[in-house]
Amino acid sequence: MAALTIGCNLLIGYGERKTNRFLLMVLPLAVSVSFFLVADIDSPRRGLISVQPQNLISLSQSLDHP
Repeated sequence: MAALTIGCNLLIGYGERKTNRFLLMVLPLAVSVSFFLVADIDSPRRGLISVQPQNLISLSQSLDHP
């Protein structure tokens, strides 16, 4: 993530001398946050986002009751 952020900053900021530094951090921050959220959804038991496997729960309940 840090390498991606540095690379994006180098690509965006190449040749820009009089630009607000905050604006140069918007794209790398957005990409990093999106990767973090995708990785967080991928591990449902830990993390900030909790995803309930409703389809698996209903399948398990239907298999228990013939």
